Amino acid sequence: MDKNPPSPITPGPATSAGPPATRRARGLPLPVLAGHVAASIAVVLIAVLFLRSTHQLSETSGRVAHTLDVIHEADQLLSLVKDVETSQRGYLLMGEERYLAPYEEARLHIGPALEHLRTLTAEDARQQERLDRMQALLQKKLQHIEHSLSLARAGQTTAALDNMRSGESQRMMDELRALEREVREEEQHHLEEQNALLEKTSGRADNLVLAGSGFLLAFIGFAAVAFLREFRSREREETKREALLAESQRQRLQNILSMVPAAVGVYRAPDQLCELANPALQRLHGGRVLLGRTVREAHPEHAGSGLFDVFDNVFRTGLPFAATGRRLLLDRNNDGQRVEGYFNFTYQPLVNTGGQVEAVLLFAVEVTEQVRARQAAEEALAHRQRAEAALRESEAHLRRTLKAAEVGSWEADLRSRRVMWSPNVEPMFGMAPGTFAGTYEASMVLIHPEDRDTVARTLEQTARERGEFRMEYRILRNDGGLRWQESRGRLLLDENGKPAKLAGVVLDITPRKRAEQLQRESEERFRLLAEMLPQLIWSARADGHSEYFNTRWYEYTGQTPEQAMRDGWSHALHPDDLGRTLEAWRHSVATGEPYVTEFRLRRGTDGAYRWFITRGLPLRDAVGRVTHWFGTCTDIDDQKRGEDSLRFLSEASVALAASLDQATTLQQVARLAVPVLADWCVVDLVEEDGRVERVEVAHANPAHGALAEQLRHHPPVENREHPSARAIRSDKTIFMAEVSGEFEARSAQSTEHLRAIQELKVRSMVAVPLLARGRTLGVLTFAMTEDSGRRYEDSDVLRIEELVRRAAMALDNARLFSLAQAERQRAEEANRLKDDFLATVSHELRTPLTAMLGWVKMLRSGRLAADKHAKALETVDRNAQAQAQLIEDLLDVSRIISGKLRLETRPVRLGDIIQAAQESVRPAADAKGIRLMAELDAETDLVLGDATRLQQVVWNLLSNAVKFSPGESRVWVRLRREQGSVAVMVEDEGPGIPADFLPHLFERFRQLEGGTTRRHGGLGLGLAIVRHLVELHGGTVHATSEGQGRGATFKVLLPPAVPRPATPEATSVRRSLSLPVPGALRHPGLVERRILVVDDEEDNREVLKVMLEEYGANVITAATAAEALQAVREKRPELLISDIGMPGEDGYQLIAQVRALPAEEGGGVPAVALTAYARVEDRTRALTAGFNMHVAKPVEPAELLTILSNLVMLSPGAP
Repeated sequence: MDKNPPSPITPGPATSAGPPATRRARGLPLPVLAGHVAASIAVVLIAVLFLRSTHQLSETSGRVAHTLDVIHEADQLLSLVKDVETSQRGYLLMGEERYLAPYEEARLHIGPALEHLRTLTAEDARQQERLDRMQALLQKKLQHIEHSLSLARAGQTTAALDNMRSGESQRMMDELRALEREVREEEQHHLEEQNALLEKTSGRADNLVLAGSGFLLAFIGFAAVAFLREFRSREREETKREALLAESQRQRLQNILSMVPAAVGVYRAPDQLCELANPALQRLHGGRVLLGRTVREAHPEHAGSGLFDVFDNVFRTGLPFAATGRRLLLDRNNDGQRVEGYFNFTYQPLVNTGGQVEAVLLFAVEVTEQVRARQAAEEALAHRQRAEAALRESEAHLRRTLKAAEVGSWEADLRSRRVMWSPNVEPMFGMAPGTFAGTYEASMVLIHPEDRDTVARTLEQTARERGEFRMEYRILRNDGGLRWQESRGRLLLDENGKPAKLAGVVLDITPRKRAEQLQRESEERFRLLAEMLPQLIWSARADGHSEYFNTRWYEYTGQTPEQAMRDGWSHALHPDDLGRTLEAWRHSVATGEPYVTEFRLRRGTDGAYRWFITRGLPLRDAVGRVTHWFGTCTDIDDQKRGEDSLRFLSEASVALAASLDQATTLQQVARLAVPVLADWCVVDLVEEDGRVERVEVAHANPAHGALAEQLRHHPPVENREHPSARAIRSDKTIFMAEVSGEFEARSAQSTEHLRAIQELKVRSMVAVPLLARGRTLGVLTFAMTEDSGRRYEDSDVLRIEELVRRAAMALDNARLFSLAQAERQRAEEANRLKDDFLATVSHELRTPLTAMLGWVKMLRSGRLAADKHAKALETVDRNAQAQAQLIEDLLDVSRIISGKLRLETRPVRLGDIIQAAQESVRPAADAKGIRLMAELDAETDLVLGDATRLQQVVWNLLSNAVKFSPGESRVWVRLRREQGSVAVMVEDEGPGIPADFLPHLFERFRQLEGGTTRRHGGLGLGLAIVRHLVELHGGTVHATSEGQGRGATFKVLLPPAVPRPATPEATSVRRSLSLPVPGALRHPGLVERRILVVDDEEDNREVLKVMLEEYGANVITAATAAEALQAVREKRPELLISDIGMPGEDGYQLIAQVRALPAEEGGGVPAVALTAYARVEDRTRALTAGFNMHVAKPVEPAELLTILSNLVMLSPGAP
């Protein structure tokens, strides 16, 4: 690319064609020459006018500053006059020379200030005339003041004050203020004129630049058109000559543009390439190459400023664009650093003859100096105004301080040990002016001997630690008097930062000290009287701020005097009483009426709140104004709580009687307790099976919802140390007046539970058992936390116990009502089951009878064909056997219910029994095409039991499997050892058992199908008989099913028979046994076993003890649950036999406590419930509570011994 590309502006075509010689001699066209001359003149004119505007702007800014100085000096002069007058008044009123110091200093500055003001306004005749008048008034004013001071010094104070108060002094001051105001207003007027002139000059300069720019652009455009025509004309005549002439013209134009004090550039369409950039434009961009680059490449710093969009718009629309005072950031040094500048610039489109934009001309003039000068002037004006306002405020504050303070000042030079005082310090010491020696030692002599060491140490410490000090001490006056002084000061450093001086102020505080002494003596007498009274005594100032409380107040509230003073006593009030109490106190203070109110006051020792009544009376002076308040606080907590208790319990009785629903009753209890009796109330109920369930957690603070939810998962039964667990166990109220962190850690059940307890911040706790009709229904736990600040007392416990007693009655009524409803439902269900059972029995008996009677009648009639006789007899036989089985099942159920079912135990092999049972059901299986499969472990099939009953068990299970399995399926029987027991499993591929029916599978009279549409016959007794027979053998039976169509599995677990060699002791036991038991059945599993027997009836305990000892067992007996629990811990029995119905704690509660113990303390001991409660629900409750077996009374000794022996053998620790 050429360094000097052709100019974007070319001359137009020649106006006429002539001979070549003529064309060579032709000069520039007249319009072109005229444009050049006009452009040059415009450049010079713009430069001159621009410099002139800048000079005017600078002069205007100077005049603005001059005007502000005049205003400031006028204010300063008036301030000095005010200081003179203020000092004069201070001296005349107080009579102390120290007040004349500002007067003397101000007089010295008034003359120079006036002369400086004259100098500033020397060119303004009117201001000079005002200053002449002001000077005359100042002389008169000073003479008037000096006259007053002369009278005062001569002892004519009254005359001096009269002279000061005369209207002459005020009149002269008013005239001075008026003259100062005129001077200020005149200068304000000048300031406004200068600001207007400044704005006008700045605007004129901007307009001049814009006008000159427009004018220059017009001439440049005109010259460009002329050049374009001339170049086109000469191009047709002579290309080389036209190029030379064009170059000459371009150079001439560039020379002109380089002289312009503005940045000029030409950007050619359509790529917006830069084809011309004068030196000013290049300097603005750090001298980097602009030619041949697009506008975005040449000026990347303008990206995001919007200028490129404006540039594009000028190319697109052909409309020029101009901006004034535009802020731009330019890379002036081409180093990446952008510098701020302000510019007036124009984008002027250059169009061809067709109206199309060929190029855009950029013309920019930098106005940064003008803009910054204007900004600086505005900022200076604002800063000066702020400074003047601050100065005036500071001077006013100083004048007020000097007027109010009655202090003296001093300085002590640490090197020379010289001390300097202000004139008003010597009178404080009773010294004549000028008699102070001015040394450190002389000043220390004036201090009381008992205080000298303290003062010296304080001053030395301040000098050493470079700090400040404040001290009070006594001085000895020259006239022999004793005075108190207070001194405050600090260390001053020299220019090197080293300690140089101590400086401070001193004031006489003797009146204050005397007043304090008198007040102390008066207060001491008052306190002596107040301390003798048994009540809480207080006194307050007339404005209501407390100033005294007797010792009993501090002892009760735990406050310190600093905490209780003023309004601090209110911090000991209950938050709910605070607003009401303070409002009543403010009303009494405002009206003077006696103060009487009741509130709760926190006791400092335990944080408990008690009710007090306070009475306060105003003490008045001779004119009836209140000077003090005197009052007492009397404890009325007992009376108040008694009234509240009666009202609360009355409301509680009504609320509790409103519902017979247990859940509603529990909610009522919690609602009544919170927040009246507690911040937290937790309700735990003891279920029928002895388990403790947390049913309600109420709290006063709504923000504790998540915490309450955590507490629901931690019933107290898991930790015996918890107050709720102790209350359930002992049936007594557990009162914890103070809950400690150690107790929280001990009663927590887990780390999570401990965090929840600590978050509660419990301060006091009461746990009361719910007792009704000799039965523990549950426990209510009440807690006070730091949220309310309350604590429980003995009276609170009585009220809580009464509420719990009424709640227990309501809960028991609700429970009885619920039980009555449940019993009615059970009775209705039993009646329904009975009706269904009778219908089923009728159906099952009548169905085979129909076939039997039919065939028998046909046989007796003789009309039956001979070939049908065999079938008839087979049918009669089969149905007779079915009826016999039904009757046998009914008899077995009757024996089970009455407890008369007996076992004849001996060692039997289950393999033989299973095979016999299989053969019994094989015909039925073959009839349906069902294959009977067996896996029998012959080595582990020896058990101790009744062979007939065990075969009945297996037969029932196999019969059911065949009955409910579809044709062409399989039924498996497996016999194997499983976890120390002999397991018999029967699996089928039938329809399966629904999960919701599995819990009722082994209940009497329960069938999955019922009514007239059932597909299978039977009475629903077989599985109930199986369960009872298996349990009589010390085993268990349960069923599982994976779902619909997945079949079912029944598993029977029996203890294995372990033969032991005979011993002499065993032989003697067998001989003494009265039961007809074979010699092999000596129950070796009971020998040397520790067995605990628990029964409240002594006869039952004794018979069991003798019977078990006959078989070699070591028997321990207990009459109560508490004795049994202690025996479990201490003796560690291997088997537990317990009655259910016992006074106090029953068997369910006992087993719950045993199972709560760790395994190493006996919590896993096998347990048998031996009870007269023989219902199905009684058995279910016993097993759910934690017993391993349920045996109904009465029971044959042989059966009981078999059950116990098998249970011992099945226990995990059995050998």
